[in-house]
Amino acid sequence: MQEGTEGPIYLVEALLFVLRCLVPLLLMLGLSYLLKRLGLITPPPPPPPDRDNGHNGNNKTNGGGVAHGKA
Repeated sequence: MQEGTEGPIYLVEALLFVLRCLVPLLLMLGLSYLLKRLGLITPPPPPPPDRDNGHNGNNKTNGGGVAHGKA
């Protein structure tokens, strides 16, 4: 039985882990950064001023938006 054959197997498994998990993650994060940097991805617009998310008692929307017949 040969001693020391377990070392390369763990090295190959670690390399496969990096290739399968970390490389795609780094590619996605890098692409996202580049798209934001080029201005192709913008932050979402602020909510409309008449929206209070139920924090105010005089909400005249009957608890819903356009789908619920907002007046």
